[in-house]
Amino acid sequence: MDVDEVRELVARAQAVDSVAPLNEEAWLELSAAGEPTQASAAHLFRWRDGRLAGYLQWQPVPGTAQVVVDPGCRRQGIATDLVDELAAQVGRETVGLWAFGNLPASQAFALRREMAPVRDLWMMQRPLPVPTRSSSHGSRVSIRSFQPGDADALLALNAAAFAHHAEQGALDHAGLAARMAEEWFDPDGLLLAFDDDGLAGFHWTKRHDAATGEVYVIGVAPRAQGHGVGRVLLDAGLDYLTRQGCATVVLYVDSADEVACTMYETGGFGLAHRDVLYAPSHEESR
Repeated sequence: MDVDEVRELVARAQAVDSVAPLNEEAWLELSAAGEPTQASAAHLFRWRDGRLAGYLQWQPVPGTAQVVVDPGCRRQGIATDLVDELAAQVGRETVGLWAFGNLPASQAFALRREMAPVRDLWMMQRPLPVPTRSSSHGSRVSIRSFQPGDADALLALNAAAFAHHAEQGALDHAGLAARMAEEWFDPDGLLLAFDDDGLAGFHWTKRHDAATGEVYVIGVAPRAQGHGVGRVLLDAGLDYLTRQGCATVVLYVDSADEVACTMYETGGFGLAHRDVLYAPSHEESR
């Protein structure tokens, strides 16, 4: 498989839709596709006139697929063929499809296939810098950047904090190493919060370019939740990104996580777009 061809297909689609059709997990799986011991995704392709026209990636865990079709080849049944092939392989009832940006074409495709929204992921953003706020959040923690030897504690906290989250909660040493091998990784931007009982939380920041940063992940140990640790970590990360020269910061949050959504909204973030996961509508009533 030529990852560059997938990359070119994605670029053509993104130029028209203004939304990336594959997420980070998909790119990590593509990078691992040549290493069978690491890759877990299935990859399906459609070609037109010798050029890649359609690509589908199926991730068994968490049981979702992502599809991208060349803008010049749309309305030709390519997405339908790809999803039908996948359904024949894994069973229609297990297939969930991500619609990044929840574009009208994606909504129409889901409607035709009798699929309904089952998850709503918000992309939020705000400008930097952040006006000075009171640091009194009822939390006594010290914050430092990631250091060698922190991985085990970080992964254990991540698993506990995201036990309800199939993708993030499953992060292991291999997944952590893969992300730390990415060009964007900056150990100074992975902030850890400690209290008297040890690691209480972390804020992993990310930079997309010189002007745009991301609240990549904020995780708080269950024992420390409800004590302002998340807000302290959010402020620390935004301050770090500001000092790196970022003028805008973005994040992704599940709309069902009311606590996190409230924290971000009161932190000045506004909704930029929505990514919606669709599944067969008869599953919604289960």
